[in-house]
Amino acid sequence: MKRSAIIGAVVWLGLLAAAMTRRLELEWIDLLFLFAPLVIVPLGLELTGRVEQGAGVSVPERLARVAQLPCALLVVVSFWFGRGILAASLASVWLAFCGLLALGGVIRLYNGGFRGFDAAFSAAAALYLPVGAAWLVASRFGLTPLGFQEPIVLLTAVHFHYAGFAAPLLARSSRRSLLERERQGPVAILLNVVAAGVLIGPGLLAAGFVIGPRVKLAAALVLAASETGLALSFLLALTRVASMRAKVLIAVAAGSVAFAMVLAALWAIGEYPLQPFVHLEQMARLHGTANAFGFTFCGLLGWIQATGFVRSRNERSQT
Repeated sequence: MKRSAIIGAVVWLGLLAAAMTRRLELEWIDLLFLFAPLVIVPLGLELTGRVEQGAGVSVPERLARVAQLPCALLVVVSFWFGRGILAASLASVWLAFCGLLALGGVIRLYNGGFRGFDAAFSAAAALYLPVGAAWLVASRFGLTPLGFQEPIVLLTAVHFHYAGFAAPLLARSSRRSLLERERQGPVAILLNVVAAGVLIGPGLLAAGFVIGPRVKLAAALVLAASETGLALSFLLALTRVASMRAKVLIAVAAGSVAFAMVLAALWAIGEYPLQPFVHLEQMARLHGTANAFGFTFCGLLGWIQATGFVRSRNERSQT
């Protein structure tokens, strides 16, 4: 999956250059979304594979890993066309890919995820992805599901790819690192509370948009508090990380998510009386950029580096 992420990053940089020179009509929100299937998802799968080294991979997930890059490239092609049947058909391939991962997540739960908290992270990440992919298809078709219009439709797809898919995988890595020696006590309880918030927060926030402003405010604050707690857990885990490069990346991720969640909390508080402190366009640029590149991208790279360093060190000690 690392190779897919590298190819995806090169493609995304090409899209960024084309958008900056006006050769492609892509908004920043479009680029933020495309970074997810091209780079974030393969990095998340790489991290999952390293954490779960030796564990069996289900057939649906194995198929999804093979199909990830071609499906992501078809999503890119869907943005070359105007909204309609053709663009939605191309994007629906990504929905099929996410469906395979979700089926793998269900198998994970059936094989023991209900008995262990740790397995629930990758299962939840996989189950959130098809929700985001469905909103992508709706966006490329030009639909207004539940009365929502652009850019909310595409932003919902962004939300489930980053907060829904990537954040649980990052939470699992920091939790595993901090609980290596101490699985009980106040630190463990606090980590489990933060992890639970990270797992249920994306779904709660999406439900809040449908149910009403009070629920949306409460859900946004839960998600902001949980991911701020996740930033703190990243900092605490730095003492357990041996690689200096991983330390730097994880520290950048911690600072970025703290900044992004302060913005999210300000936006949610302002949205309740409909007197926003931070407007949606500012949120997409500031919160979205910090969340996508600072938190998610650097966080995944950092924990992949940390996990790989530990694995290689253990392999050397056994020889």
